[in-house]
Amino acid sequence: MLTRLSIRNVVLIEALDLEFAGGLGVLTGETGAGKSILLDALGLVLGARADSGLVRAGEERASVTASFEFAVLPEGIRALLDDAEIAVEPGEPLILRRQLRRDGASKAFVNDQSVGVALLRELAPYLVELHGQHDDRGLVNPRGHRALVDRYARADVVGVEAAWRDWRAAEEALAAARARVEQAAADQDLLLAHLAELTALAPVEGEEEELAEARAAMQKGERLSGDLAELQHLWAGSDSALATLRGAARRLDRIAAEHPLLAEALEALDRAVIEAGPRTGSPARPRR
Repeated sequence: MLTRLSIRNVVLIEALDLEFAGGLGVLTGETGAGKSILLDALGLVLGARADSGLVRAGEERASVTASFEFAVLPEGIRALLDDAEIAVEPGEPLILRRQLRRDGASKAFVNDQSVGVALLRELAPYLVELHGQHDDRGLVNPRGHRALVDRYARADVVGVEAAWRDWRAAEEALAAARARVEQAAADQDLLLAHLAELTALAPVEGEEEELAEARAAMQKGERLSGDLAELQHLWAGSDSALATLRGAARRLDRIAAEHPLLAEALEALDRAVIEAGPRTGSPARPRR
């Protein structure tokens, strides 16, 4: 409920303080008495467009302050104030203030905290409802329908809101639990697939060592194949017979240590090198 309206330097008003008692308050007067100035001042403090023409002639700024008191602060107002981080203690009035300068700039305050003018406009529908002649149509505004129905039904709005929040929390918890169950089922399917693969593989004790030895033997065989290919290349080359024999002996000597079966071939090759060498008495190729 509007309890106080203070106006400074608005149009013809230099300073005016109005206090309103509980119940219905009525402003009356002849045309030109200044009723519209009061409405313009109230509109200014409720977020209406700032018109520099409202500033009293000869003054640099105007201001309007409106004080509202509530038995219980409406939820809509509380939500807006919470978003703006403005605290209002129970029983404390809500004070709106608007300052307007000659150049058209304005400032807005709620309980002496600077705010945007948009917040005043958002609060206005919860604070004041202005009607002109044949303009008593507030009941068709959907904004107030739910509150009217709740009030008529004497509904426990706070309890219903708390129950709704609990229901939403339970729904979210149920969805999270279902998601965990689905993930657990997917993990189970993956583990069962891995288990089936291991069962089909049927590993036995010592198999890893056997496989390692087989791999080493295959690697050794691959190296032997490469060395033998080099020997074949030497035999097919255009070098002299002695150079070919010596090159073959060097390569065969390198691989004979890993393949004892080649020792006999190496000895034969050594003899061939000695026989093919010059007869000057030079020593044969040293053995490793």
